[in-house]
Amino acid sequence: LDASTPEVKPKPHPFQGRTVAIVNDLTLSEQWYLYHKTRELKESIRQGTSLDRFRLRNAESAVYTIFMEDSTRTKESFRNAAEFHGMKVNVFDAKTSSFQKNETITDTIKMLCGYSTGQSLFVIRSKVEGVCRWLEESIGEYCRTRGYPRASFINAGDGRHEHPSQEFLDEFSFLEQKGWDTSSIHLVLLGDLFHGRTVHSKVDGLRIYRKVYVDLIAPAELALPKMYEDRMLAKGYVVRKFSSIDEYLEQDKVAKTWYFTRLQLERMGDKVLDKQLDLRSAVTFRQDMVPKIPPGTKFFHPLPRDARFPTLPFWLDNSELNGWDQQSQNGYFTRIVLLGMMGGQFGDDFVPDSQAVRKMPASPELTSSPRLDPAKPPLDALDIGFQSALHAASDFIKEVEVDSKLGESSSEEVGLVPIQNGIIIKNVAAGQKIENVWEVMYMVRSILNLHDVGGQGVSHCQQFPGTASGFISVPDVDIDKWGRQPLKRLAAIAPGSILQVVKDGHLDTEFRLHVPPRVYNFKDIICKNEACVSHPKNLQHEVMPYFERCDEEQDDMESPSAKASPAGSKVAFACKYCETQHTFWEIWKYKLTGYTS
Repeated sequence: LDASTPEVKPKPHPFQGRTVAIVNDLTLSEQWYLYHKTRELKESIRQGTSLDRFRLRNAESAVYTIFMEDSTRTKESFRNAAEFHGMKVNVFDAKTSSFQKNETITDTIKMLCGYSTGQSLFVIRSKVEGVCRWLEESIGEYCRTRGYPRASFINAGDGRHEHPSQEFLDEFSFLEQKGWDTSSIHLVLLGDLFHGRTVHSKVDGLRIYRKVYVDLIAPAELALPKMYEDRMLAKGYVVRKFSSIDEYLEQDKVAKTWYFTRLQLERMGDKVLDKQLDLRSAVTFRQDMVPKIPPGTKFFHPLPRDARFPTLPFWLDNSELNGWDQQSQNGYFTRIVLLGMMGGQFGDDFVPDSQAVRKMPASPELTSSPRLDPAKPPLDALDIGFQSALHAASDFIKEVEVDSKLGESSSEEVGLVPIQNGIIIKNVAAGQKIENVWEVMYMVRSILNLHDVGGQGVSHCQQFPGTASGFISVPDVDIDKWGRQPLKRLAAIAPGSILQVVKDGHLDTEFRLHVPPRVYNFKDIICKNEACVSHPKNLQHEVMPYFERCDEEQDDMESPSAKASPAGSKVAFACKYCETQHTFWEIWKYKLTGYTS
């Protein structure tokens, strides 16, 4: 080979080393590939042909099943799927592990990654939400710096968040029932829709169908959380709601695909337990209901059923309605393919669909890369050169035209002494109550360390009658030395405020602050979901809160909707790990009594 010939780097595998923390970690075309490979596997088994082309057969690859919650079907199907591939299988018993010695999961996974010369794949079930997303980030970098093969993480259920591998086997089962017709699906979701993470995952899993009709059957106490219902509607799903099976069967548009879930009443309060008989009755199928359902109907259930109070009664087991037995077996087949994809066995024949775009479940509008790019630094880490942060931070700061010089009235309107040099922050918390405006202004001073001399005041807000806005004046502040962080802090606390730079007694430049796209690396922020891996309660000290704005478009302060409501009140942030949504002020540890969006 000629020395001048450029080295040809091997094409990266489309799946090996990937993480599946949520359904949308696989694009639509990638999900479709998983379903077709599973179909090929089942057909090969049916015909009795060789299965060698489906086996990874890499004795150096290791699968760790780490289940911090009890499981039978998910755990055993993954274990058997790994053995099908000839991989090393390690069943990690959380009850007798280092977790009992209060070791963080990050330290545990680092240790396990070094116990194999091949790739490590981790199947994790946890009460703590967002674990796999955090590990993808932290362990991915750890493996890269140490020269280890990139580890994969598969979410086998995290709290009330998601259960993507269950969703894949469910959708595969629905496709089999429908003869692989993806034009539309009419589906009933019933039972405990509030706690059912398998139901929550369907918000995104059902996107493989062009038309989706979802009927929700649950009493109000067990209803689907509004966040998930809103996301269904945003995706164009047609959603109907019923409080009981009896109410549902009174109308004539009855679906042929029913998805039952176990009632997790033990997670609810005593008031709900007092009504448990009525709640169970509302979502329990009875024999007199059989004539009211259409021919060809199939019932599905992620299992297990409650043997004492089954909403899917045992007399149905030998009926034509039983779709759950085949559904359960499909878990083994789909997980064989999923491990094969993440382990590098499947994917050489995969042709990506450029039209399939991964979207964050936290918001239908927020797009994100399906895989991390360790070579690309985050925007905040970019060198801005000789340009000041004010002009570089164009994603949340917009310079506006200065019409006139600063007059004394700008400060005098709230009784402040005019400044010669420094900054003025106007419209702070515009549209809020007076007491809340004062609280926000003290937050601004505290978080930005503006403890120098200066003044602040409150005036009536003309745009929102009956409310107020704040005004902060700080002399002798050289804002050209500020970086993105203090600007982002100000934008996150008080979006819609106006930052004025004063030089020699005149208004030099003026900027309008929008909601920043991301907020992280601040000790003052916290995810309100106590089950989140980033929450201090869970003692995962390496995990810092990280929030992403839920809309990709800039918050247009001049739009009619923006002018009709206080700035930032229509903008939400989603936790990067558990995807819990927050209003812009909820991410801060400061308690703003009565401060609502």
